Amino acid sequence: MTLIVAADAQDHLILAGDHCAVLSRVSNQGPPDLVLRNYRKVYPWKYGAIAVSGDVFLAACFQRLFAHQERMGQPIDLLQVARDAKAVRARSGAPPSESTGNLFFTLPGCDGFALHCVFIRADSIECEIIEPIGSRFSMREGTPDEAACHAFNKRLRPSFFFPVIDAFHRHHLELLGRFFAGQSAVDEFVTASFDVYMLEKRTGLGAFWHVSESQERLATIELQVADGCGLIGSAPAG
Repeated sequence: MTLIVAADAQDHLILAGDHCAVLSRVSNQGPPDLVLRNYRKVYPWKYGAIAVSGDVFLAACFQRLFAHQERMGQPIDLLQVARDAKAVRARSGAPPSESTGNLFFTLPGCDGFALHCVFIRADSIECEIIEPIGSRFSMREGTPDEAACHAFNKRLRPSFFFPVIDAFHRHHLELLGRFFAGQSAVDEFVTASFDVYMLEKRTGLGAFWHVSESQERLATIELQVADGCGLIGSAPAG
């Protein structure tokens, strides 16, 4: 899979993903078996939205194990959930170099919602929370051009910079549109079209858009705002 953008615009969270997915067999060392250009990476989950790149079976294991820990009523250790998901894939025969992926998802915290990242590599796992006016990028290979990433991050703005919330949304949809178009022009495995979720951290009000030749607002979702201090049991760490 190709390009995911995760950003914290201080009072809003932004999660966007393009529509390209590369499907291949683990045993196939040649060209990809199949390239999809209508695959949606950003989709709703209980706490807002989640986007995944890499091994889709690994991601499914992670989400099932996360839900299991939540049902147990105990604080969730994201690092342990990721380790357990990788162990499940290993028992099914997937080598460590293949059971890799990046997960980005919104969760409630002590002071509103936050955007979490889990990076599962061949021999290491890293968790982090994106800081305000910060962003992370996930690509099929490496990261986008550093100058393009820096330029994108410099254009992030909190909503109080704008007279109305629609202007905030429009600014960031256009910013994302230019970024995805630029990456698509230099990488055949990135589409200019993308999906995006924006979530107000304090109120839990969020919306999904589909952007191709035009911008289509798919849904508005209001999450129940609750104290999430006890949801995650360990601080993000490498």
